[in-house]
Amino acid sequence: MFETFDGLPAHPLVVHLPVVLVPLAALAVLALALRPRLLRTFGVVVTVLAGVGFAGALLATNSGEALEESFRAAGQTIPETLRDHAEMGDRAQVLAGLFFVITLAWVVYDRWHRRVGAERATAVVRKPRHLAIGLAVVAVLSGAAATASVTWAGHSGARSVWEQDQP
Repeated sequence: MFETFDGLPAHPLVVHLPVVLVPLAALAVLALALRPRLLRTFGVVVTVLAGVGFAGALLATNSGEALEESFRAAGQTIPETLRDHAEMGDRAQVLAGLFFVITLAWVVYDRWHRRVGAERATAVVRKPRHLAIGLAVVAVLSGAAATASVTWAGHSGARSVWEQDQP
């Protein structure tokens, strides 16, 4: 997609989007799960945070692949740590996407449930409260998984840069 930003490699710049926003959104989802009344007020904001974090993961992956390709074009060999980092980045991208979709589903379901009312919701969904709790739990777990994955990918990327000159 793009390799550089104002003459600098884009990858080290855009990785900060998922590294900051995915864990922030995960903490916010946990807060919403613990205090469901906050979902009405902050659900959309938290979903946007998760979505921008996912978009950042997409940008980070694409810019990382472009950076790796520029290394290959320059005749540099790609070390094993960098290949591992790329795989972790791909995994982080998928988990950030799942986290966003699950959070979106939870917020949309909550808004629908409030709009149609408890009686209509029960007619459509057998146990709407159980579904709401299930979506909250899955959102929290997916946020934790996405956060862990983004953290591991970021850590491996930092190690591949800062430890490459050491024996």
